[in-house]
Amino acid sequence: MVIFNSTYANIIENSKLYQAQIDAYQAVQNYYEQFPEFEKREVLVVMPTGSGKTGLMSILPFANCKGKVLLITPGKVVRRTVFDEFDTVFNPQNSFLYKHNVVLKSDRLPKALLYQGFKKGSEQERSIAIRKLKEADIVITNIHRINSSSDEVNLMNLVDENFFDMIIIDEAHHVAAPMWQEALAYFKASKVIKLTATPFRADKQEITNNPLDPIYEYTLGEAIKDGLLKDVIKEVEIPGELEFVHNETGQKLTLEEAKQKLNNDWINKSVALSEVCSKQIIQQTKQVLIDKRKSYPNHRVLAITCNDEHAQSICQWFKDAGLTATYVSTNSNNERENDIRLTDFAQGKYDVMVSIQMLGEGYNNSDISIISIFRPFKSLTPYAQAIGRGLRKIYNANSELDNFCNVIYHKELGLEKLWEYYKQQKSFSEVIKSQRENLSIQINMLEELGFVEARPSSKKVNVDIDEDILIVVPQQLGSVSKYSSKGIGEEDSFSTDGFERYLAAKRGANDAVLENLKSETERINKLQQEGLISEEEAQTLIHNKEAQANENIQGNYSEGEDYLKAQGLRKEYITWLNLKIEDFFIQSKLDKKGNELPFRYGFKLDNEIDNIGWLTKNIHQAIYQVLRKRIGEYGTKDYGVAKNIVVEKLNYYLENRNE
Repeated sequence: MVIFNSTYANIIENSKLYQAQIDAYQAVQNYYEQFPEFEKREVLVVMPTGSGKTGLMSILPFANCKGKVLLITPGKVVRRTVFDEFDTVFNPQNSFLYKHNVVLKSDRLPKALLYQGFKKGSEQERSIAIRKLKEADIVITNIHRINSSSDEVNLMNLVDENFFDMIIIDEAHHVAAPMWQEALAYFKASKVIKLTATPFRADKQEITNNPLDPIYEYTLGEAIKDGLLKDVIKEVEIPGELEFVHNETGQKLTLEEAKQKLNNDWINKSVALSEVCSKQIIQQTKQVLIDKRKSYPNHRVLAITCNDEHAQSICQWFKDAGLTATYVSTNSNNERENDIRLTDFAQGKYDVMVSIQMLGEGYNNSDISIISIFRPFKSLTPYAQAIGRGLRKIYNANSELDNFCNVIYHKELGLEKLWEYYKQQKSFSEVIKSQRENLSIQINMLEELGFVEARPSSKKVNVDIDEDILIVVPQQLGSVSKYSSKGIGEEDSFSTDGFERYLAAKRGANDAVLENLKSETERINKLQQEGLISEEEAQTLIHNKEAQANENIQGNYSEGEDYLKAQGLRKEYITWLNLKIEDFFIQSKLDKKGNELPFRYGFKLDNEIDNIGWLTKNIHQAIYQVLRKRIGEYGTKDYGVAKNIVVEKLNYYLENRNE
């Protein structure tokens, strides 16, 4: 009998499973009961990295599969990581099914095979491979072992088209590629379940043709709120003076001149390859790492770079800054060397791992909690995957502060739109709901929603191709000849209250520092009373402890001081603006939900929004025309200018309401 139908699986009421895993399992089960037709065999499930996707893959076959399972990953790193959770032959005690009490009888664990091919030309090894495939209940491999140039070891040439009843695809955003489509066309499995952590709208159109997809979606916002993942803190290096020298012409250009005469792409790439800009990010990264390690010593940094040469430079600059660092590359290193470096990094030998795109998927290391970005991104998927490497929760953390992922990059890398898009795509429904309830959110959306499509685009966009930055000709770019830093600014968090909780956690860390100082002082005084140390020695020890505590608290506070001030200004302005708008509608006797204002003063397209929405938008656009800044960039004086414009606008509409 098929093991997945004859074995009891403890799933629905299993307290060791995440609720999202149970819900996704039931969604898949319900779907195939409702739509058993072959032409409807493909479904999409969306779950963020670190929220239990591999565990879900482990439980999906039970009661759903009538034969063997093929689990396809995009690459070797993912394949190895996934297999470690499925290995019921050599390490059953570490398998997901055993550790999470899904299968309670060890002799009923399904046999999993990691298919890596065999020595070409050896008929004996080919025969052994086929025998293992027949004995296995689950076959795990990467796409290149199914359909690649090496025909002899390809899975499609070893087994027939009906060999598998269920196919599970991990990192399914790759599935649009011809190699994947050929594999799906060959195998006639009755169920094809595609899982992805990057369900952006452009992706969905490429990876699924099922109008019901995704049949289950668990958003990043939900996973963070449920405590399964780290929250994300964005910290941007703000340049003071920034001057370029064009490498071909020798012309010196300020930042503004470069924007006018060249383009943002030229600036982004020049900054990415700039030693002085990169070293500033490295210094910011080092300071954040030092601060984070005060509570948890195993925090690690993942640095994302442009290409091999760039990775080696960044690695050396991290070393120059006093951190231990290494890099992985499929071009410069062989597979064994990369594996050794990854293992050493996981075991704490290095503070920093420098990567290009190799760790974009499947690499699991919860100690990564700082993502330092040294390259531009043109598309959302690799950007989101880079951040995703730092989201896995640290379950043995010593404080709440440990479960924040800090994303650090230079402002002129041009990543702001991707950051906003990343947040909004992952929490789109929550943002829209908040927009109706909170004027502050409404103003933010008026600034940012121009970049976000309200509906899926009809254009086919290959978001996995992001190679332009990997092939850089430095001579065609610029060098940074002058640079000064304004430090970290434009802090943001993925969740609506993430930075506030981050600062609250820092305050909690301060309390812990003070409590520790108190206990240390009492301990030292006791040693003096017992005659073990002199009064002078006791005072020296206490002084040193106090100095250390002061340094720790000062470091905890400095990072959030400017942010708190900016947030206070913003909160006061929004409160004021709310009162002014409320007073306007009282005096004008207009209905907030009416459309008199857009009908009278706007374009026909504006008639689709109501009075309060149009008024808020109109005021905000008028302020932007003067300040040329987003509200997140306002200084103290800017808020004063904004208030004057608000009063002028509202008075104008009040004075002319009866004309």
